[in-house]
Amino acid sequence: GLGLFLAFVFGAANAWLGMKAGQTVAATIPAAVIAMALARLPQWRAGVLEQNITRTAASVGEALVAGAIFTLPAFLMVEIDGVRLWQDMRSHYWEGSFILLAGGLAGILFIVLLRRALCVDAGLPWPESVASYEIVRAGQASGDAPRLVFGGMGVGALIQILKSEKGMPVFREFTEGFFAFPPSILRHFDFAKAPLREALHRGGVAWSTPALSPALLGIGYIIGPKYASINVSGGILAWWVLIPLLLFFDPDFAARSGAQAPGVAAYTIWMNVVRPVAVGMMLVGAANTMWSMRGSLVASLAGAWRARRSGMAGGERTERDLPSAWVLAGLAALSVPVAAIYHNFTGSWAAAIAATVLMGAAGFLLSAVGGYLVGLVGSSNQPLSG
Repeated sequence: GLGLFLAFVFGAANAWLGMKAGQTVAATIPAAVIAMALARLPQWRAGVLEQNITRTAASVGEALVAGAIFTLPAFLMVEIDGVRLWQDMRSHYWEGSFILLAGGLAGILFIVLLRRALCVDAGLPWPESVASYEIVRAGQASGDAPRLVFGGMGVGALIQILKSEKGMPVFREFTEGFFAFPPSILRHFDFAKAPLREALHRGGVAWSTPALSPALLGIGYIIGPKYASINVSGGILAWWVLIPLLLFFDPDFAARSGAQAPGVAAYTIWMNVVRPVAVGMMLVGAANTMWSMRGSLVASLAGAWRARRSGMAGGERTERDLPSAWVLAGLAALSVPVAAIYHNFTGSWAAAIAATVLMGAAGFLLSAVGGYLVGLVGSSNQPLSG
């Protein structure tokens, strides 16, 4: 019951945040804190397993809502023969619900098959999972562990209050500006060395101080200097190299986009050019990593198939998976409503079956890539949230 309630609360909050700011925040850590706090009450006395169930229910609910707000609005934007596919969300409530139900269940079953390859063999830092583990461990342990966890929460809350406009703003979260280079005049000549025209080029570097975010500081501490440095280098490459180069080689971009101010032009390039490039790089990097892990993936799937009847009953309790026969049966059963959903849009069973097969394969690969990125940088920073 508590997990469902938290899934509703965090899902509603993230739906608002995602539609307003374009990014969601994982509910794993706050759900773990709430579950741990309530587990200490004498009326409940919940153990670690109950806390994990509560946290997982809240996290899955929040993730499903994130998928909804980033994908379902596309039906409102697509036009077929000049007519929008969906006119509004309210009249297509059940269609959207069935899409999310089928996709969510399929994603869970895909991850069951990939659990060992991602969680055991990949060696990922899993920042949010590590933080949740520390919270649960602090709730069960005595000594300094609870004091350190709650002390860190107190410091983070204090920083958040002092920098928030809705709290007591003492200092700004960050400051930014634009460092303009001196203008350069380029003279163009033909083969006779006669001047043809002059072009005035302007450029510069948009700068910003690091954001004072307790959540991002905590994630950076968890993932360590290696992965944190990779994230920082991506920002440096974008703002100190790619954006100035694009503005230099295309000096008319600001005039075409209507962004006369240098800072606005830099932000426009970041939003429309650099961010899609970055998402593509993340997907290529994740796909390359998954290709390098193909042996582990095949071994994981083969092991799951060998243990399809016993569910790994002979191993450790924490290493048992759902029998692969159950997983494959569930995926086969889900293919029926998925094909029906495609038929509802296409009107052709042949196209619906082909789309079901193709998107099923794509869904499995994207589940592997998404799971890898969550283990690397956390669910708040993977492409789904961007």
